[in-house]
Amino acid sequence: MIPEWAIVLVDLIGAGALLIGLLLVLFRPRPFGGPVQTLLIAVIGLSFFHGAANVLEWSGTLPQADVAEDFLTPLLPILWLFLFVVALERSGRDRLRRSYERMATVHELTLKLTVSMEPQTIMAEIVEAAARLLDLPSVAISTLDAERRELVVRSHRGLSRAEADTLRVAPGEGLTGSAFLHRLPYQSADPARDLAPPGAAAAQRFGITHVVAVPLLFRDEAVGVLSAGHARAEAFTDEDVQLLQTLCAHAAVAFENARLYERAVESEAKYRVLVENAQAAIIVVDAYRNVTFWNRGAAGLFGWTADEVHGRHVEFIYPDDCRAGFVHTILPALQREGAWSGEYPAVRKDGSHFTAFFSLARVLDADGNVICTLALASDVTELVQLREQLFQAQKMETLGSLAGGIAHDFSNLLTAILGAAGLLRDAVPKGAEDYDSLSSIEQAARRGSQLVRRLMTISRRQPTQREPVNLNDIVHEAAALIERTFPRDMTLVTNAAPDLHTIQADPTQMHQVVMNLAVNARDAMHTGGTLTITTENVTLDADDPFAEGLKAGPCVALTVADTGHGIAPHDRPHIFEPFFTTKPEAQGTGLGLSTVYAIVAQHGGRIAFDTEVDEGTTFRIILPASR
Repeated sequence: MIPEWAIVLVDLIGAGALLIGLLLVLFRPRPFGGPVQTLLIAVIGLSFFHGAANVLEWSGTLPQADVAEDFLTPLLPILWLFLFVVALERSGRDRLRRSYERMATVHELTLKLTVSMEPQTIMAEIVEAAARLLDLPSVAISTLDAERRELVVRSHRGLSRAEADTLRVAPGEGLTGSAFLHRLPYQSADPARDLAPPGAAAAQRFGITHVVAVPLLFRDEAVGVLSAGHARAEAFTDEDVQLLQTLCAHAAVAFENARLYERAVESEAKYRVLVENAQAAIIVVDAYRNVTFWNRGAAGLFGWTADEVHGRHVEFIYPDDCRAGFVHTILPALQREGAWSGEYPAVRKDGSHFTAFFSLARVLDADGNVICTLALASDVTELVQLREQLFQAQKMETLGSLAGGIAHDFSNLLTAILGAAGLLRDAVPKGAEDYDSLSSIEQAARRGSQLVRRLMTISRRQPTQREPVNLNDIVHEAAALIERTFPRDMTLVTNAAPDLHTIQADPTQMHQVVMNLAVNARDAMHTGGTLTITTENVTLDADDPFAEGLKAGPCVALTVADTGHGIAPHDRPHIFEPFFTTKPEAQGTGLGLSTVYAIVAQHGGRIAFDTEVDEGTTFRIILPASR
């Protein structure tokens, strides 16, 4: 029989404990609220009242204590039921809190991995997140080595450097290798048996009792394995494994993104080097035609550096008077067709103009919106000049063939006229009335023969007699004639090189070249001026503009310059054409310069000119020296 005083003592202690619990619930931060808190206070209060009633009954203070006891005793099961409910509610709240913390961590990790493109950083973040969420002393991520033969540790927590360096397993070997090979998570409660020796040593050092290996899968292909262990008695729960799988899934996607980014960076760097060092000018402009890319070729072609043009409207590469034409002609074609190519005037930083060949292409996104426009440009000024020279040569050849045919037929007519005129003149007495008329006919026919010979020269049908010739002798003969026949208000200056090379040429035709150019200069100086004739030795190399069609080596240059009115721009393309003249009607045949052109070409030389309106014209002839 338990003494009554012992029962009272127990009730007294219980009442004191319940009083303390009631005070803690009322005055300390509470994990519960609302109805749960109210019910807890009520139950504690009833329990305290029950114990206090028993104590008061024993002391005789409360005579009706048995009534209170009978009333409170049925409430005790309610108390135990409430405590069970409270325990369940607390456990649920703990699980909810852990779940929320894990979700928040995974979300934060996802944001970090989204912007991270470094595989090592990604693996370190995954390892730290797994260790923090599951309170793991040891975590490691392994991927295949360069030969794709073994899984090696790339990032870890809890392993020493030596353990990490030596922890290498083949696919299918041990827990980690099996997870990689079969693409499934594996658990083990025997680390010493299922881990490689370095891993087993680390597990023993940390007292690890359970280990798990989860593959990193991307599109159902394993790219690595996350291995982890803890020292608790229970195994990894399904919830733990699912969390690790979620982390591994994020890691695998981040790895793939990092790999693609790395490949894109490498590709971009490779192509940037190719584009930057391309000889052709490569320009990229945005939808508003502002420069966003300017390679070294563009800097060399136009003269501006990339820093100077970045963000500028691209119209600065066109001359002022050509910008409107680009907008009204080329830009609509580019917008309509998506691409355009052709020649267009361009300007350099120093203000010099040149002809550029542009190849333009618009780059569109998936919705058809313009992302940018790519432009390739190259200087084709020399090509245009060569094309014009070829066209001029073809035109001259055609005209020469026509003139030659006409001259041949005309020569036959003149031969008959001269023969008949000679016979008639011999039959008519010298003092007769018709004698002078016949003489005029014969003189006109002879002048026609001279014209025919000039036409034959243009058509290259006139036979030549070539011999070693010193152009200085030709110039001196022409100078003597010029001084006697040209106007006195014109000054003649000759600069003859003393050691001039000889050339293989027809002396008569060379004399004709000098005199034709001199007469052309005289007619350009109506009010007087200076005529300068110069000879010199030159040596051509492959880069010389005159080298086209000529062999590199010693040559002789003949220069005839005047200070006349120059040649108008619209006349310059035609000055070597037969029958073209700028002189008044009946004052020129239009065969002077075309004859010079034909003679120079027959002798394997080249002729070019430089002229400025109201400043004068300079003709320069290059002929190969005798070998």
